Amino acid sequence: MLDDIDLRLLTLLQQNAKLTIKDLAEQLGMTTTPIFERIKRMERDGVIANYVALVDAEKVGRSLVVFCNVSMPDYTPENINEFEESVRQMPDVLEAYHLAGTIDYQLKVLMHDIKEYAQFLQQLARLSMIRVHSSAIALYTVKQSTVVPTPTKSSHS
Repeated sequence: MLDDIDLRLLTLLQQNAKLTIKDLAEQLGMTTTPIFERIKRMERDGVIANYVALVDAEKVGRSLVVFCNVSMPDYTPENINEFEESVRQMPDVLEAYHLAGTIDYQLKVLMHDIKEYAQFLQQLARLSMIRVHSSAIALYTVKQSTVVPTPTKSSHS
């Protein structure tokens, strides 16, 4: 169970994972040892899954964001497993969601340009168990965050 200090610590780490244990302890009004122990416990328990560097996609030439909606006409466990394993191997797919409704999956794909997306669609076409239902090209990003909101004391009391 996470307490309020754990939640505040998670918020700080999500905002800047490069903060030192000393910086975190100062901001939380604690000493370094309990902060270190809390972080290690949350890593061990899988609450903190990973530490990453967030890259500006435009600065590395990957500015086309496309949401690709996929349906699976023959919805079987075998087809689901095969498709999901295939998607996990596609580096251009940043996120993939299994949905309820008329669309079975939504893929968030990051590309250099529309030609590259056309090639990606050809790659998807090789997967016989799915059909591309539609594609939506993002004009620009309004909000993008990796921060998972943590409850505040008032929201979970």
